[in-house]
Amino acid sequence: MMPTGTRGRRKRGMARKQDTDLELDSTARGGRMLELRSRLGLSRDVFARLLPVSTRSLATIESGAKPRESLRRRMIELRRIVAALEEVMASETIGERMATPNDAFGRLMPLEVIERGEVDRIWLMIFLLRSGVPG
Repeated sequence: MMPTGTRGRRKRGMARKQDTDLELDSTARGGRMLELRSRLGLSRDVFARLLPVSTRSLATIESGAKPRESLRRRMIELRRIVAALEEVMASETIGERMATPNDAFGRLMPLEVIERGEVDRIWLMIFLLRSGVPG
């Protein structure tokens, strides 16, 4: 039986509204990926390792191809991390700091921590920086 009344329409409308970020046109999708990579000041090779995708796949996505769901989620998380870091440090230094070994991570670069799937360690660092607790 098909839903009747406004309840069925409301659900479909809500789903469409949530999907608007997912359904960016190809230029916007590629532009957002390139914009984040540029903000971090990372080469395509390093950024591809971070996601993780091949350099060729990253180039394809930056030119407008639709990323797979897992990559899209990773991009959202990276944008959130960068936005949080911008609250506690100068935007132009984030990329350099992400690629510099850090004692708080056992001399790993924050990029390596993310690559290893240990993004919670980055969020803990951001929390400590926000709270002013010495780390």
